[in-house]
Amino acid sequence: MRIRFRKIFLVSLFVVAGPAGLVLFSQLGSDQAPLRQVRDRFPVFTDVAVDPDSNIVAVTDENLFSLRTYDRDLVSGDVADPRTVITGNKSRVDFVCGVALDPTNKEIYTVNNDTAADMLVFKYDATGNVPASRTLSPAAVSTWGVALDLTNNEVGVTVESINKVAIYRRLAQGDEKPLRVIQGPATGLADPHGIFIDAQNNEIFVANHDSYHDAVSSEDNPNTVQAQLARGIANLSVPAERRELRSSNGKFVEPSMTVYARTAQNNAAPVRSIHGPRTGLSLPMKVFVDTAHNEIFVANSGSNSILVFDRTANGDVAPIRKIEGPATKLRKPVGLFVDVKNDEVWATSPELHTATVYRRTAQGNVAPVRILRGAPDETPAPGIGNPGGIAYDPTREQLLVPN
Repeated sequence: MRIRFRKIFLVSLFVVAGPAGLVLFSQLGSDQAPLRQVRDRFPVFTDVAVDPDSNIVAVTDENLFSLRTYDRDLVSGDVADPRTVITGNKSRVDFVCGVALDPTNKEIYTVNNDTAADMLVFKYDATGNVPASRTLSPAAVSTWGVALDLTNNEVGVTVESINKVAIYRRLAQGDEKPLRVIQGPATGLADPHGIFIDAQNNEIFVANHDSYHDAVSSEDNPNTVQAQLARGIANLSVPAERRELRSSNGKFVEPSMTVYARTAQNNAAPVRSIHGPRTGLSLPMKVFVDTAHNEIFVANSGSNSILVFDRTANGDVAPIRKIEGPATKLRKPVGLFVDVKNDEVWATSPELHTATVYRRTAQGNVAPVRILRGAPDETPAPGIGNPGGIAYDPTREQLLVPN
């Protein structure tokens, strides 16, 4: 009797997920090229900041792990040619989201999100695989927004998962502790994303998604094994003792814009809060306060729009105007910046690889005055943002990818 064996490994398929896409191999354990890839080859523009005096626009790219600068007044229908591109292991630029510019000291501030938690500072002319001028570790994971206060020499960041705003010295680095922290049930912080520090009126504005839970100390400790794993400086180990799960105290709340005194700390309640059905807030991302015209601009990802409120708005109030509609070329906007000097509003649509520019007073279904493109027009985006794992459905022959 002959026993027939099938060479299973020759037909096995291994799929590796990463923030930039999916890579498929026939088998692991050898030096080989992938069979095929599902990935986005182009940068996606997440956040945006502008220095009009230096004619620079800076964007973060969560897809190719890069921080890029372009000419602010670039007019082209083609893919834009960047001035600088910072990327590579030495730079520690990873899943970068928020960005801010310091026009006085000619520095770019950016923060890594889900896969790391560092704030990185680079000089305007930095390019290539270069280390940051300064690095700060403000949290274990999930930093998102960054805002500068040059008047008081401070910098603020938001931390999504533990509903926290942390304020540091502008020159803080390493594991330096924050000067102040806003965190607690009275604050109204709920999955905070965008942050803006209004030094002129001594206020802090924060855009909140909708989820909240009380953080435990281990979630906010950059020295825990979990935090070190997120930052790539610890090895995975199985705990010897089984820990009992604590009861959940999470909840969903209304999306909001919460406003605090600039020096607020601990479990401080907001001085104002914009929330409710009339506001139209839905997954608010970046927030920018135009102090010259007393207006708040919000990148409203959930409704493909930019909302504008009065700076002192409070409660369930409608926007004073909004940019919304198919002509705007907005799709789930994330980044936002108001260039008061040139009377322009910038917004990013990562799924379209674009940053679009509008007149500051634009409203309704208006076309952008120009478009900064990271990819050819109509280039499809796979939408693979940061998968934590994948699955294969053999019946439908489909790959299932969570974002």
